[in-house]
Amino acid sequence: MQNAASMRDAAALPHVQVSEQRQWMTLALAAIVLVTLLRILGLAFNRTDLFVDEAQYWLWGREMAFGAYSKPPLIGWLIRAASILGGGEGTFQVRLAAPVVHGAAAVAILALGRMIYDSRLAALAAVIYLTLPAVTLGSLLISTDTPMMMFIALSMISVRKLALARAEGKAAVLWSVALGLCFGLGLMSKYAMIYFLPCFIAAGWLCVGWRIRLRDAAIALVVCAAVIAPNLWWNAAHDFMTARHTADNANWHGIQLKIGPALEFFFSQAGVVGPFVFVAMIIATFRAKTAEARALVALSVPIVLLITAQGLMSRALANWAVGAYAAGVLLAVPVLASRRWLTVSTLVLGGIVAIALPMMTIAGTELRLPSGELAMKRYLGRSELVSTGFARAQEAGADAIVASDRSILAELFYQLRDEKQVLLRALPETGVPSSHYALLYPLKSGEAKNPVYLAIADALPSCLAGETPLSRWVAGPGFLEGREIGIWRLPPQCIPGVANGQ
Repeated sequence: MQNAASMRDAAALPHVQVSEQRQWMTLALAAIVLVTLLRILGLAFNRTDLFVDEAQYWLWGREMAFGAYSKPPLIGWLIRAASILGGGEGTFQVRLAAPVVHGAAAVAILALGRMIYDSRLAALAAVIYLTLPAVTLGSLLISTDTPMMMFIALSMISVRKLALARAEGKAAVLWSVALGLCFGLGLMSKYAMIYFLPCFIAAGWLCVGWRIRLRDAAIALVVCAAVIAPNLWWNAAHDFMTARHTADNANWHGIQLKIGPALEFFFSQAGVVGPFVFVAMIIATFRAKTAEARALVALSVPIVLLITAQGLMSRALANWAVGAYAAGVLLAVPVLASRRWLTVSTLVLGGIVAIALPMMTIAGTELRLPSGELAMKRYLGRSELVSTGFARAQEAGADAIVASDRSILAELFYQLRDEKQVLLRALPETGVPSSHYALLYPLKSGEAKNPVYLAIADALPSCLAGETPLSRWVAGPGFLEGREIGIWRLPPQCIPGVANGQ
């Protein structure tokens, strides 16, 4: 009887395991859907203005071109799609795609994690990804990192599928096409996607589970080339402006060692993904004994080290290595799951940030730091600047508002998007244009009869030296709080064609 009972228990065990695996997957999917819906709801009550980059991306969505001044164009297309589906162009619609795309990326992490680990670790990785500080922030505003992260995860899934097909001796043309599409669309999101090309090669060299056939890689390369070809054409037609801007951002001027910026960037990554995840990544890197673990190291750690080296040479912003953490979360999750307190601490800290940051945009816009500055000053005061400047320009009888500051131009174009009576233009520049607006929207000779120039009073161009402002005021709470703003009549010498008598 005891043997019979043991046999029944053994037969039931696989069913119990399958049921438990399904529960983990269901729990993770439910968490992803719930968090994404709450983030969308939070956007509806968000009281911040669009940041300068967000407003610029919105303009790219209106243009629907194959390229833009500083980055690839897909972010603009995404905003345009969200605006159409959302029925407007308010801040809610402009940012709507952010939480949705991050939710999709979390689902991709879940699927990828299931290919590597069991359902428990896959579910934990997906939920940790969803509550990373960078993902929480990236769900509150629209940025190029957001779609890139999703396409990184989808590219990794495609590579795993191709590696499995290779091991089984099966054809996988559709997965080759999928890899080319995902990698190409990742490049169309942000050029930093290119970092993953050598990372994928290294992962395939280290682990058979990431190794694909040359034939499949060739198909993916052709598809990827077809996806990015229109952007390359746009760049060629505009004197490779995006490449120039990217090189300027790197800001390399000979060999120089800047220990401070490099260390600042490296330790800032603990804020980007949370200290527990970052430390777990480091531990997992040193403990990497299996081929699978080494492959995940190859898909994440080199990117962090590369940007740290960039900081050593020049400068590096905290988000520049964010793409590393799609694989980085999967690298860290076994370490985090090895101790209950680590798992709980990671989720609790991520959960606190996931609640606190949205609440800041809803109820904390007036919160000030000990220094007296608004905690969210970067995202406040922009619409007020435009509304005040527009009212003063109307009082002056202006038929065009001109600016050279990208922050002001971005807000002018966004806030006055439906204004038909006043022309919006960038101050003409000589040499390489300094912004998307200077590249495509400079004021031309004869375009306006009474243009005015909107600017910060202590940042005037030389052609306005000594000119008396038509109106002056002090900026209220926000990104220019306390600064003196004004509008000036734009003299002929500020417009190259007029200055030369044309």
